[in-house]
Amino acid sequence: MKKTTTFILLCLMTYCAVCTGQTEHKTNKKQTIAKSKKEDTLEQLNLLDEQTKIYGQLFELAGSGEENPLGGATNYLELLEKIDLPAEQKELLYEQYKIYDLSLDPTKKDSLRIMFDKMMTRAIEKSKNDH
Repeated sequence: MKKTTTFILLCLMTYCAVCTGQTEHKTNKKQTIAKSKKEDTLEQLNLLDEQTKIYGQLFELAGSGEENPLGGATNYLELLEKIDLPAEQKELLYEQYKIYDLSLDPTKKDSLRIMFDKMMTRAIEKSKNDH
């Protein structure tokens, strides 16, 4: 009786394994391309803003209160406004943030290219003036 029960149980498990192993979903090439294009148009998560939020929460949990180095900023731009840096450095960080933010949205590639070109042109001119 034990042998028969074990054999039937083994056959049942094998049958289930074979049935679940055959669930391969076949999609045609056009559907795959359309799906990838749809995913490419989605804006990605801005990690600088998320880091600012996480660090702000971390300092709050640590009990920094009024001495919070982030000053209660909820995104990176607010942090740039609140920190004590020279205006030139703040402007550079702001431009870098804008370039990074534009790079996350695939629909704004032209704006990204223009902004990056301007930034590179200014850097080249500054380099020539320094020499």
